[in-house]
Amino acid sequence: MDTIRPGLKTLFLSHQNADPDAIGSLYFLHNRYGGEVALPNSPDRKGKPLAEYLEFEYQFPPLKEDYEQYVVVDTPTPSQLDPISVPTKKAVLIDHHTTNGWDVDIIKEDKTSCAEIIYDMVSPKTLSKDEGIALIAGILTDTSGLRRANVDTLRTLAEMMELSGVAISEVYSIISSQRTYSEKICRLKGAERSKHVREKGFLIAYTYVSSFESSVSEMLLRVGADISFSGSQRSNEFLISCRSKNEVINRGVDMGKLFHRLTEKEDNISGGGHPGAAVLKGKGDVEEYMEKLVRRTRAVIKEKGISKPVK
Repeated sequence: MDTIRPGLKTLFLSHQNADPDAIGSLYFLHNRYGGEVALPNSPDRKGKPLAEYLEFEYQFPPLKEDYEQYVVVDTPTPSQLDPISVPTKKAVLIDHHTTNGWDVDIIKEDKTSCAEIIYDMVSPKTLSKDEGIALIAGILTDTSGLRRANVDTLRTLAEMMELSGVAISEVYSIISSQRTYSEKICRLKGAERSKHVREKGFLIAYTYVSSFESSVSEMLLRVGADISFSGSQRSNEFLISCRSKNEVINRGVDMGKLFHRLTEKEDNISGGGHPGAAVLKGKGDVEEYMEKLVRRTRAVIKEKGISKPVK
């Protein structure tokens, strides 16, 4: 499968606050197809050290040129490219999220990361060390350190390691960075402000912060929540990040789909993601949308008829 057309003037793109799956996938595609790379803003705290290690060059908006082909990676909704806009008639979309908000066809497979989709697309016979690091980093982060990996993920990972000679410990040494003082304070405040409700034995925690929403959501899982939400308000815009444990996912609760369904009825928001990790953003009041998400999550748990024994 090869829908990226070689020889065209191509721009590779991915979402705001690009993570290692986005950075690694873009690096590999750029290596194989040439072209240029752009990001809406700086990568996240794991994506940035990976890009620096790879000496990966990319540009930020405003973009001064037009391109014959736009390849958008790991980006389930167009709003996650803001302020970059992409003419959909020239777009090739590669994504692995359970939902997406694009109005054109998308290359989407049952994979745990975009790195795996792209690796299968190209079917490389060789991998350089840096290409191996790039792709393996994407898999490690999007599977939460292989905790969400499946059999196919592990087969692909083993093949990448064999072709590139890269060890997992080597990749972790690149993408593992110390949390900044600001992030630590945000996590502490998020924990202090957090509230929780119980539904059929599942603990649903939610909180409000000024930034680092995904980090705070992950933290709430680590301290006991089964499903966690962290929201922020900036002027008239909000962002809510969600995480859930494998036990929730395995019982049929897909937070990515839940978030996306909420966007189908409202034009001012966008959202979606993975079964265990999702984002909702748009214009409005964060507390209003947090209430909607928590209420809908409780309803889905009831609809599924699932419960968790309280020990």
